[in-house]
Amino acid sequence: MKKIKIKKTSSILLLLMMSLSLMSFRGITNETKAINDNALSNLKQYVGEYVYEPEDLTIRIYTKKNDTKLYLSVPAQSPYELVATGAHKFSFKVSEDYKVEFRNPENGVFNELILIQPDGTLRANRKKKGEIDDLTTLDKKLIEKDFSGVVLVAQNDSIIFNKAYGRKNNQESGLNNINTIFDICSITKQFTAAGILKLSMQNKISVTDKLSKYFDAVPNDKENITIHQLLTHSSGLTVGIGGDYDTVTEEAFLDQVFGSKLISPVGEKFNYSNIGYSLLAIIIEKASGMDYETFLNLEVFKPSKMHHTGYVIPKWENNEVANGFLDGTQAKKPNEENWSEQGPYLNLKGNGGILTSAGDLLLWSHAIQNHTVLDEATTSKYLYPHFQSDGFIYHNYGYGWGIENNDSEDKLVQHGGTSDLFATDLWIYPKKGITIIVLSNKFDEYVYSIARKFSNLLLAK
Repeated sequence: MKKIKIKKTSSILLLLMMSLSLMSFRGITNETKAINDNALSNLKQYVGEYVYEPEDLTIRIYTKKNDTKLYLSVPAQSPYELVATGAHKFSFKVSEDYKVEFRNPENGVFNELILIQPDGTLRANRKKKGEIDDLTTLDKKLIEKDFSGVVLVAQNDSIIFNKAYGRKNNQESGLNNINTIFDICSITKQFTAAGILKLSMQNKISVTDKLSKYFDAVPNDKENITIHQLLTHSSGLTVGIGGDYDTVTEEAFLDQVFGSKLISPVGEKFNYSNIGYSLLAIIIEKASGMDYETFLNLEVFKPSKMHHTGYVIPKWENNEVANGFLDGTQAKKPNEENWSEQGPYLNLKGNGGILTSAGDLLLWSHAIQNHTVLDEATTSKYLYPHFQSDGFIYHNYGYGWGIENNDSEDKLVQHGGTSDLFATDLWIYPKKGITIIVLSNKFDEYVYSIARKFSNLLLAK
């Protein structure tokens, strides 16, 4: 499936079969509720998962609780709001060039989805209940999809699946193995969040602290941004201000951040912000008196026995870190890019770029669940759905984690990472002791469907 190269914008769906435009001008009456319920009922015929078989890719159609809007999502992309254009026909709210048609109704639901894109059309079939692949089939599909990376699946102390695929570089001995080191991209954010919470346990900071406590000359529109809002992407700060590998001093970085325009009022909306997590990295340094990586290594990685995790502190062997591949061409290793002696500059530091292995991430999962780094009360705050993410990839966001099903036995904490070269995913079901780790040195949307397939198998047992 071709990537849907559309920027998500906020908008209001034209409601199916009827207009509810008067709702914003009157109270919620019984009549309004009846109309709303009817609209939701109409939407249910479309809701479900549709599989595009050539790529084994799942397209999800869904609504939100008490909402009369219809959404489409594919792995690793923000959801797209759909607008009714005719009988069982829709377009993307952000672009009429992308259209969706539903066909083949049966027993009150549609079984076929047609996605019409500027560069082609694809047909996806509704996923039937009970269609769950076993481990042998999942392994076979990973090979068929030319997956490059490592998949590790464990439950409690038992490793269920741990295999490497593809190449880490073009050397003769350059095959990936289960110990290969990958750039985990935005999964880095959960380590930054853990560092902040460790400092809060040490009474050196509070998540209610404001930027003005740590930085001079914070402009009026940003002085009341709290650490909590940085952690939950609710600060109103934009996503980024420069390239990942741009050389930038702390002074220049702060000048750009504080001079940038907020994209939403502080504390009101979810806006994913890499620069917010870079600010958190600076706060860690100010509160701890140590370099960011040094603090994480001492307080997070070493207690968790994660000896192969970091930027520059681990003594990486020449052939240990995977090169990324783009369209079949080998790129530099991440730590061969324009880094300082202390790792990446601030456009990446704290929000991405940590290097690690699948095995170390499993140790991290155990450390979270065993309260090795954060005590039980602090872990509860770490993995709590603090902020609704307005239909971003995660429905709710904690401190560096997307959170799903918080009040059920199937509670899921997850976070992915992506760049032009790497694609990563980490899923933990803390109440079931399940950990699913997917690390790839070749970006492909398919990577972000792998964890779901393994979780479907494990949760069905």
